[in-house]
Amino acid sequence: MGLTLAAGFSTAVGPGRLFAAGRSPASVARLREAVPGAVVLPPAELPRQAGLIVLCVRNADLPAVLDELRPRLTARHIVITVNNGLPLRALAEAVPGPVAKLIPSVGNDIGAGATLLVPGPRLTAQDTEGLLVLLRPFSTPFVIEEGQGRAATDLASCGPALVAGAVRAMVDAQQERGAPLSRELAEQLVAQSLHALSRLIDRGARLDDIVDRVAVPGGNTAAALDAAENDLAAAWRAAFQATADNERSKPAPQLGEGVKRA
Repeated sequence: MGLTLAAGFSTAVGPGRLFAAGRSPASVARLREAVPGAVVLPPAELPRQAGLIVLCVRNADLPAVLDELRPRLTARHIVITVNNGLPLRALAEAVPGPVAKLIPSVGNDIGAGATLLVPGPRLTAQDTEGLLVLLRPFSTPFVIEEGQGRAATDLASCGPALVAGAVRAMVDAQQERGAPLSRELAEQLVAQSLHALSRLIDRGARLDDIVDRVAVPGGNTAAALDAAENDLAAAWRAAFQATADNERSKPAPQLGEGVKRA
């Protein structure tokens, strides 16, 4: 999701004001292609140019990345991780300045979707508002507590892929039943359903309102919902349990000691 965030931030700050780094020639090439306006630097040079450092790397790679950045980090640098499984207290012990988490979602690069901002140690209310100002041009930001991170990430960041997977299963089910629809037509029809759902919600409709509006008692939609309700709930419970188990299975990295704050 690093490229998604980089593209989003580039719209917020404008050409020549986004500084970015890659850890391999391939990642640098992808970055240059996805965000032509970014100024690409060696990782160790980022603190010289930017006061906000967003670490878009896996937990396993964080210690090495921080080792490169740490000599030039000061108490004025805000350091953000995009990894939900990294405790903010651990990051705060490894750097001298304020820390936070930022969870993006697919669509941020086209100005859509949520971002989840989790303020951490030393991040002030003014810092938080400044980050929200940066996020609003390309997302709908939500400020959440760290304990809400896993559940909120399931819905906001994993959500688009999970919903797309559920919609794909709808199309698969019709195909398996021998429905006289091409795959292309079936996907177009369900895409229009999603578009209508999104617009209705944008206009203030609640999910229950939409269900009640379509699923009239005794009708086909009501029958379908009654038939699928238990299986749908069980499938989502299993999906969310899997994300929680997967996150717990990956130990947080040892980030080392922070530099003296100034």
